[in-house]
Amino acid sequence: MIKLSIHTITTVMLAIAGTVSSAVAAPVAGLPAGLAPVTLHDGTNVLALPPGVLPGDRPDIPMGTKISVFQAWRDNGNAWGYHVFLVTAVTPDGRQSVIGADPLPESRDHSLHDHLTDTPHTGDDALAALSFATARIDNTPVLLLIEAVRSPAGAAPAPAPTTLHIYRLVASDGTPGWTPLYFKSISSIPLKGLFVNAGVALSSATGLTAGP
Repeated sequence: MIKLSIHTITTVMLAIAGTVSSAVAAPVAGLPAGLAPVTLHDGTNVLALPPGVLPGDRPDIPMGTKISVFQAWRDNGNAWGYHVFLVTAVTPDGRQSVIGADPLPESRDHSLHDHLTDTPHTGDDALAALSFATARIDNTPVLLLIEAVRSPAGAAPAPAPTTLHIYRLVASDGTPGWTPLYFKSISSIPLKGLFVNAGVALSSATGLTAGP
């Protein structure tokens, strides 16, 4: 009799589930046009953005402001480490201002998030993955944050429904507690099929590579 280790059985199950998920996933309708990935590396990334992404000259967002993303790994000694992303607006005089992000639509915490995180877990069964991209909405260039979130009913590796959340970088309308620039939630798209990896779900739905 051939005996298989629990690790081997789990690996095979993940591979089978991943294949099924990729097969049943359909192209997502309603995505902004012209999605193009923004590639990041650990440390500071100054984004090369097309003209018109940032709002017109404002006292808190002067002309010449650039967008920077600082990426780092938060190790905690087990499978629950994660990446941290701090997005800032860098003014021509060198001042850096944090760019926040709306919480998930279903979150009980309605406050603005000062930084972003993913949830890669073991890497094969990521629960949350994100990517930055440029695109066009109403023929206007935009910077997007796209996040895929899995919601397994049981253990993390279980195939699970996944939702794609899309955020657009916009100027605040003055809401107290909101940063001058922030990623505004503009849509949530439930993906067809079940996924064992949020990064695979994001790539399948958008053609983008989940980072890092």
